[in-house]
Amino acid sequence: MKRTLAALAAATLALSLAACSGDSDASGDAVPTGEGFLATDLSAITKDDTIAAMVPSEIAADGKLVIGTNIFFAPAEFYGPDGVTPLGYDIDMGKAIGKVLGLETEFQPAEFAAILPGIGSRYEIGIANFTINAERQESVNMIQYLKAGSSWAVPTGNPKGFDPANPCGKVVGVQTGTYQDEVLAEKNTTQCKDNPIQVQSLSEQSAVTLRVASGQIDAMYTDSPVTDYAISQNKGKIERLGEVEDSAGFGVVAPKDNQALTDAVKAAMQKLMDDGHLKTIFATWGIENGVSTSADLNPEA
Repeated sequence: MKRTLAALAAATLALSLAACSGDSDASGDAVPTGEGFLATDLSAITKDDTIAAMVPSEIAADGKLVIGTNIFFAPAEFYGPDGVTPLGYDIDMGKAIGKVLGLETEFQPAEFAAILPGIGSRYEIGIANFTINAERQESVNMIQYLKAGSSWAVPTGNPKGFDPANPCGKVVGVQTGTYQDEVLAEKNTTQCKDNPIQVQSLSEQSAVTLRVASGQIDAMYTDSPVTDYAISQNKGKIERLGEVEDSAGFGVVAPKDNQALTDAVKAAMQKLMDDGHLKTIFATWGIENGVSTSADLNPEA
């Protein structure tokens, strides 16, 4: 859970969004307000001195929280119409965590599959709609903030007659390195061994969405909030098929070998939950269900 075509696709998705507020971008400057820009009003969130004191000294001294992300996964994270400003619920949440910790936030974009290996070295934490699973928990800490599932989407009318129960032989788009990418690979070794799914694994979810909206592929498989957003921004071109599957938690990623930073981020997230700010962030993006009320560390996947 990804640049001319990709940036254009993300910008196109964002064009119908109305401005909600000004905020700060990755550099700390004000996010432009106007058509196509949406951000949660985070002005009520302030530094919590007790939680900020938990931040490791080397990060506190730097005054900056470096966040690895993948900015092609609307509505979690994507570029605004200018192709530069990061937007999305993960972006808003990352900024909110930084505010509680008294730190500036710097979002560093990367290929989705490259973020986890960089946690603790290139990035201090990772926020990119990471599904919580046991394999990831072996190498990083994961703090839950949302629970959602996977869903299928097809061009409106399902012209190729795609059946989620039998995807074998069909052309399916998915973002590289995501949980759904892993599921499709598993299906090709079991259910579809004799007639494999023709998986188009792309680094940018926006490119996957564009292909299904234009009828270039039979279906796409992604996180349910991403499907909902894609449908809303491509009215009449995409529809959901079947029920939400494999409900799972999503988590902020922190280094396994830096418990102090993990604890500080966990405490900041819990405060955002307790104060209602996290719920507000997700409501801004049309997500009312599944928002966590407890910042559970490494919950059972």
